[in-house]
Amino acid sequence: MSDTEEKQDDVPTGEVEPSSEETEVLDEEPRNLILAIVSQLRMNMDLSRVPLPTFILEPRSMLEKLTDFMTHGELLIAALKVQDPIDRMVAVTKWYLSGFYIRPAGVKKPYNPILGETFRCSWKFDETTPTHYVSEQVSHHPPISALYISNRKEGFNMTASIHPRSKFLGTSAASILEGEATLNCIDLDEQYTITFPSVYARGILFGTLLMEMVGTVNISCAKTGLKTEIEFKAKPFFGGDYDVIVGKIKNAKSETLYTINGKWHSAMTITHAKSKQTSPFLDPKGSRRSPMNVRPLDQQEETESQRMWAAVTDAIKKRDQKIATDEKTKLEQAQREGVQQRKESGATWTPKLFYTTDGGKTWAYRYQYNAPYDPSEGEEREQDGIVFPSNVGIKTVTDNAHNPSGMSGSSSSSNPPSDEEGDN
Repeated sequence: MSDTEEKQDDVPTGEVEPSSEETEVLDEEPRNLILAIVSQLRMNMDLSRVPLPTFILEPRSMLEKLTDFMTHGELLIAALKVQDPIDRMVAVTKWYLSGFYIRPAGVKKPYNPILGETFRCSWKFDETTPTHYVSEQVSHHPPISALYISNRKEGFNMTASIHPRSKFLGTSAASILEGEATLNCIDLDEQYTITFPSVYARGILFGTLLMEMVGTVNISCAKTGLKTEIEFKAKPFFGGDYDVIVGKIKNAKSETLYTINGKWHSAMTITHAKSKQTSPFLDPKGSRRSPMNVRPLDQQEETESQRMWAAVTDAIKKRDQKIATDEKTKLEQAQREGVQQRKESGATWTPKLFYTTDGGKTWAYRYQYNAPYDPSEGEEREQDGIVFPSNVGIKTVTDNAHNPSGMSGSSSSSNPPSDEEGDN
């Protein structure tokens, strides 16, 4: 077990405690329920199959939660306009760090998406053309979420495959976010590979419930050789503080060009390695959030996150845990029945919007379009999860999509099995 995993959950007298906005103190009944669950767990046990009480659920799907890192997408669009490669890496790093501060108090887990669930939205950053986001749960056990983001007029698209892996650590629980995102800078002919920190839930057995980001992440560009390394630090048992990050931006020779220090949810500074000059870098809490545009529930498909989980979300917001549990159970039972039907018919699940060529490790968007933007195209549009140029039309895009099964969804044998039975 690592030093991080051995860290205790109580805070010694005189140590810096997290703010009340970041923590939650459970009443006796929910605390006893958690203790009853914990009593049945083993060290390093996989938590993805453990039914969790609804009072620790954040009332939105993981597919929607993944939009947080695009809340300040205007920073990404501005970064792509920076001419100097080093300054551009600095700007991309600023965008990357801008969304982590968005979190509920205490420890809340988003819904584990149902197989085939989708989420779609868009933003207009600083009056730019729409940036479209589409995502799909391509596997349930192991849970894998795939996403695609596009604004080719502003010069980028992005794909990601996120594999949350949860385990019990005795006095805490961890959600290790495996997988990576690839930011494709179309006009610059650059790609940035991005990884994500893990999430640790502290205070499960005693003390105050709180969440920590932990681990080392990387942002790397193969073309320029530039790389950002950021360590999300766990608070030491003695001394130290919560939510600290330490980052370095390095060149192709692994020489440090800049260092970044601060807290991932508040003020950060950047220091030039040679001049030692320090300046403010980012304080996301004081930034204006760009609104996310999502269609009303009555215009969404049954498989879309907000509509699919609407009854559960409504009950959680009303603090009616019985109804929330009943509605969550209905969704899970429907998923089990789908698994059984496919087993009986010999079919396996084929995602509608994404495909894999490596057995399920990484997933690509079927309709990804990497050509530089042509003004004659008009705005990009999104329909049924398909992003396409206005002057091309959705039929042309679908006819030319990467579609290994020859069909666009439901059951087929072209992808590896990805719908094992399990709970959220």
